Amino acid sequence: MPLEVRELVIKVTVSTDSGKPATALPDEKALRQWKESIIRECMDKILSRMKTEADR
Repeated sequence: MPLEVRELVIKVTVSTDSGKPATALPDEKALRQWKESIIRECMDKILSRMKTEADR
């Protein structure tokens, strides 16, 4: 069964310690890789949940 995600919205909360100095923003390639890894992880969790619910 193919699964297509047309729009995926992930809400996150980012907190910083006020004692740490600000670092430079990551480059576009690093951000793209990070985004792809988050999407991959979410898809794995969704698929595993679907398989678990199908087993019930």
